[in-house]
Amino acid sequence: MKKYLHGQGLLEYALLISLIAVGIALALNLYGISVREAYCNVADKVSRGQACKPTEICQDDFSGDLSGWTLLEGSVGSIKDGKYCPPSYSRTLNNCSTSSGNLEDYTVSLNGADLKSGSGYGLVFRAEDTPTGMTGYVFQYDPGYYPGSFIIRKWVNGRELSTPIAVKKMPGYDWYSAPHDISVDVKGDTFTAYVDGEAILTATDSTYTSGGSGLRTWDSTQVCFDQFGMQSLP
Repeated sequence: MKKYLHGQGLLEYALLISLIAVGIALALNLYGISVREAYCNVADKVSRGQACKPTEICQDDFSGDLSGWTLLEGSVGSIKDGKYCPPSYSRTLNNCSTSSGNLEDYTVSLNGADLKSGSGYGLVFRAEDTPTGMTGYVFQYDPGYYPGSFIIRKWVNGRELSTPIAVKKMPGYDWYSAPHDISVDVKGDTFTAYVDGEAILTATDSTYTSGGSGLRTWDSTQVCFDQFGMQSLP
């Protein structure tokens, strides 16, 4: 009898601990905090930022050729002085990003994006090349979208929807003054775009849950990029 009661006590303790864990997880979710985020906040303090360090998925510093990219529309462009300079009208996907499995949550970035003239450029994410055309999303550094705006668009069957899913108008912003580092955090149905490390635009949409990344230019754009990269989110 004592052994039975002892075993029953252990079972009750395990059940109690499980209920507490579920309760904590639900409480965290109410405040928009995932269990992984809570774990990483504690573990990173102990490991000095190493426990949940993002890992590199894809990277191209444009020191070689453009064989790692697939042209969807327009022409490829060229590499000049270690920078990729696409033509004024182009849409490409990075081969690594599309062959790395069904990528869902990640950060995609462009370093040293230097727009010299024209209507702008876009950083493509959660994209696929389908028989009917590209599907996915694009964050656009877009001085041509009056009065000059940061926008996020959705693409369906090779066509961009006329109404962006998010817009931040930036009248008076100097679009051509200097190179910028551009990135987008892609997490669940929420996308947050950054310019030089500052969050400037957030959008939510649940149409596409996975896919690769790429670049686009349009109209009379002249732009060059130092580096393209994708990392796992912490």
